[in-house]
Amino acid sequence: MLPKIKTKLQHVIEHKAFERLVITIIIANSIVLGLETYQPLYETHAALFTLIDTLFLTFFVSELVLRIALYRRAFFMSGWNWFDFIIVLVSVIPFIGNLSALRALRILRALRLLSIVPEFRDITESLVRAAKGASAVFGILGILLYVFAVMSSKLFGAAHPTLFGNLQISLFTHVQLMVFDGWGGTVGMVVASHGFLTFWYFLAFSIVLGFVLISMLVGVIVEAKQSVTNEELLEEIKALQNMLNAPK
Repeated sequence: MLPKIKTKLQHVIEHKAFERLVITIIIANSIVLGLETYQPLYETHAALFTLIDTLFLTFFVSELVLRIALYRRAFFMSGWNWFDFIIVLVSVIPFIGNLSALRALRILRALRLLSIVPEFRDITESLVRAAKGASAVFGILGILLYVFAVMSSKLFGAAHPTLFGNLQISLFTHVQLMVFDGWGGTVGMVVASHGFLTFWYFLAFSIVLGFVLISMLVGVIVEAKQSVTNEELLEEIKALQNMLNAPK
């Protein structure tokens, strides 16, 4: 690629206006995909939907090809670029064979907003950073769920086999209790047959798992977000220092 053409192409692709255009088209494509779920509307205007979808796909493929041609190997050094590449590739598959079932996967294009909108990108990076801490939190959650499920099965399984009959059923019931799905009805039945002390048993379970561990998980995510923010500030400070120290 000629240097002048490359410079102009880079200016266009990295321009804010082009970025806003991509975001607008992604949102419009997502809206159209949503409209396609209304079967009578889709059957009436099937040809129009196909044309619009083809135009959207042509834009996405063209944008991807231009960026690959511009950055070449550097393009594939970014995880976000790999994400974009796979999304567009999945979007093309239904057009090269009788794979209409994959049409639903085209909604994944909307996930490209995660790599384009800075706010979305920062939150996603924070969630990735939080994965290690979150795995420990989920590990504690799993252990406590298992302990309570076994205890409840031993204590209440005989009287309420549909709720605590075995480990699998008891785990499912405790997950429901953890998210307060039918909490009053489930606990009320057990209290009616085993006395009011069981209320405090399930209340302790809900407090420990439903509040404490979720709060811990939120804390891990917030800490990771703060870490990303601090790194961005350090990068800005270093860039400013380099500008001040640059020879005049």
